[in-house]
Amino acid sequence: MVQMPANRRLSASECPVCGNSSANRILFELTRPVIKCDACGLVYAAPRDTAIQGQDFNESYYRQGIYADYLSDAGAIRKNAQRTLGELENLVEGRALLDVGCATGFFLDAARSRGWTVRGLDVSGYAAEYARRELHLNVTSGSIESFADNSSKFDVVTLWDTIEHLGRPDLALSNIRRLLHPQGMLVLSTGDYGSMLRRLTGKRWRLFADPTHNFFFEESTLKRLLDQTGYEPVHLTRRGKWVTLSMILHQSPVPFRQVAETWFNALHWNPAIYVNLYDVMTVFARPRRD
Repeated sequence: MVQMPANRRLSASECPVCGNSSANRILFELTRPVIKCDACGLVYAAPRDTAIQGQDFNESYYRQGIYADYLSDAGAIRKNAQRTLGELENLVEGRALLDVGCATGFFLDAARSRGWTVRGLDVSGYAAEYARRELHLNVTSGSIESFADNSSKFDVVTLWDTIEHLGRPDLALSNIRRLLHPQGMLVLSTGDYGSMLRRLTGKRWRLFADPTHNFFFEESTLKRLLDQTGYEPVHLTRRGKWVTLSMILHQSPVPFRQVAETWFNALHWNPAIYVNLYDVMTVFARPRRD
């Protein structure tokens, strides 16, 4: 793969990562055509105007949109954070962390409580404002694809379920590499297009349901993107995470979902449940020494 210029405007038939435009195949259509690149194997949705990207993630996205109520997921997010932060504290020397796509800042808050110096970045004005106002976090409204602050260096940069939303993941990872210390660590999670669950469910795969998802990586395409942008993977895993009952019900296709949601909400009962569908990859990678 050859990285394209940052200002390159792509056609709908052109792979956003490798630039191939010959014989790319439309697999099926949802809200947009879903295309497979015959050169690098990447599966992606036809590009749309990135200028409206931030408008997708308003309050309605986080409340009764893709999420039942993202704010009620805070406990589960913090619980997941403890495991990752414990791992990172054994892998890196410093404690400066940037969370890209930080949403309302719950992961950052968990890191701060363990002594990390934290900063966040998110395209959602709603989420970034919540993090600043309610959690008093240093969160910038904006996109990593155009993030120009080169004065700060970080020991860790995280992207939790974020890279699939971006318009130019190659540009984002290149920008992050400039922000990382040479011995720093990139950690990201994203859906696994090659998973058994995706193959069994086809176009009904749960990660196709979010219309803001632009990329559907599998292990080989994700590793090629990391190599292209100057990273060496250290560890890749398909581990589960704690999710709330309200989130499970909200994203479930079962017909009684809304009745169950209403009932459990009335009871104020929203426990966190550990779930692993083996269709999400988490990757730890270091900047490669060229």
